[in-house]
Amino acid sequence: MKAFPLLASVVAVVGLAAPAHADATDDAFLAALINAGITYPSPDRAIKAGQKVCDLANSGTSQLDIVRDIKDLNPAFTMAKAARFAHAAASAYCPELLGSGGGT
Repeated sequence: MKAFPLLASVVAVVGLAAPAHADATDDAFLAALINAGITYPSPDRAIKAGQKVCDLANSGTSQLDIVRDIKDLNPAFTMAKAARFAHAAASAYCPELLGSGGGT
């Protein structure tokens, strides 16, 4: 399985301030992470990693591979927590994939 370096930026450590340039979609994604019990050191990196989830899904990477990559790159994550991250990302950045079986 390939590692996706951009996803490596999502780690389970405290850092909850929203970036100054976040838009409403980014704000919703960051709020979904917090609601899912996922913290991050950098809102910008979390946003980029969330967007990367959709890039990977749109390029044909399976849901399971995306979740595994998130977990592998974030040792503090369980598969369930990685799946919550992927779902929050898809809900914010590529909701069209949620109903089709693609993405997360």
